[in-house]
Order: sequence, then C-alpha cells, then structure tokens
Amino acid sequence: MSEDNNTIFYKVSYVVLGGKHTGAIINVDKRPEVGDEVTFDDNVFEIVEVMELMPSVGNFAFLHATCKFIREAD
Repeated sequence: MSEDNNTIFYKVSYVVLGGKHTGAIINVDKRPEVGDEVTFDDNVFEIVEVMELMPSVGNFAFLHATCKFIREAD
C-alpha cells in the first residue's frame, strides 16, 4: 500500500484560553481551522486561532491552536 506523498500530518499544540485546562498535544491528519470544534479530555473546544510554529518539513507540520471551552462532551 503506497502512501500519498501530498498527505501532511500535523502535531497540534492546543492551548485553552483562561488557564483552567492544561490543553493537549495531539497528532491529526487534517489541519485545524478557526471555528472548528475539537474534543479532548471529555470536553469540546472551539478553535479561535491557528499558527504555524515552524515551516513544514516533508509531510510533517507543527501547529499551535488556541481554543476556548464550549461544553462537556456527550
């Protein structure tokens, strides 16, 4: 099985506004965008900012995403 050479894998550092949650570092295969919702630690967060921390290297990118708490996950 061959891997698509255009596929980029992202390591995303999620930082939660307000400091009440420690955030997370998660590997994802889709670049997060402002307005997306992400779920981790049984909570749902809305992404409010995305920044590239360093230029992509090959098929790998490291991003920072600032998010805010929305609700507990179902």
